[in-house]
Amino acid sequence: MDILRKAIYFKKGDILIYFFLISIFTFLFLKICKVEDIKSTKAEIYVDNKLKYVYPLTDEEKNIYVETEIGGVNIKIKDKKIRVTTSNSPRKLNVKQGWIEKPGEVIIGIPDKLLVKIVGEKSENNDVDFIIK
Repeated sequence: MDILRKAIYFKKGDILIYFFLISIFTFLFLKICKVEDIKSTKAEIYVDNKLKYVYPLTDEEKNIYVETEIGGVNIKIKDKKIRVTTSNSPRKLNVKQGWIEKPGEVIIGIPDKLLVKIVGEKSENNDVDFIIK
């Protein structure tokens, strides 16, 4: 029983070290989990590694046909989202990727040599990182 009591007993220095480590990890966790307010504004469509089209993401429905080397793909824009609806590729993986809506998300079609990428802008409220006096 004495061994258990000695194992649980903390010294003042131990408590300070644990408090310091917990506060550092809490700060890092909150910094990593901070979500930036980036608004999706447009979609860029690349064919054969060249930017071919730039479309604004709008709420209204828009159907687009994009010519590729193996035929072409149909793309739909709706509710500020975009997706590939039909493709001539054998496995149709770009169709199976579904809707994308957040900046940085992409749809890739390898046989089509197609890349659809969402591009966004930072909100005006988050322009200032630091204020130094």
